[in-house]
Amino acid sequence: PTKPPSTMGSKRKLDAVEGTKDKKKSKQFSSTNSQENASSNKLPFDHKYIVAPMVGASELPFRLLCRKYGAQLVYTPMMIADQFATSKEYRQKEFQTCSFDRPLVCHFAANDPKTFAKAAKKAEPYCDAIDLNLGCPQRTAHVGHFGSYLLDSKDRELVISIV
Repeated sequence: PTKPPSTMGSKRKLDAVEGTKDKKKSKQFSSTNSQENASSNKLPFDHKYIVAPMVGASELPFRLLCRKYGAQLVYTPMMIADQFATSKEYRQKEFQTCSFDRPLVCHFAANDPKTFAKAAKKAEPYCDAIDLNLGCPQRTAHVGHFGSYLLDSKDRELVISIV
């Protein structure tokens, strides 16, 4: 794209669709958030509409479409940290971005602190945050020992060392 997708019109449409009842909830949430942010560090970008990582859906075209309709922060699909850290081909295939795709969170599956750090360093120039997947319940996560399978008490020290 030659210019950033416009979100002005879509924001108005979103507000119209949300309705009065939802607007009240949004205002309550916003005021709670404002109070919390006053006592903590503020994020350097708007973050009301966030698109979470989704298997098979969080690639660049979808992220740009979400931004067009008001998303302010988006995640990449889950990427395997060891492959991202070591394979240029993997990075080229699994991670595409552009200047309009910011702020962006790179979402990694990892179970080794050094590998996770290497992947994060490779992604750092192209994103605004790095996320460790601790929620994936899929069988592949069990086999690879990542995602929600790192939440067992026996892996607590490992997770602490990764983070």
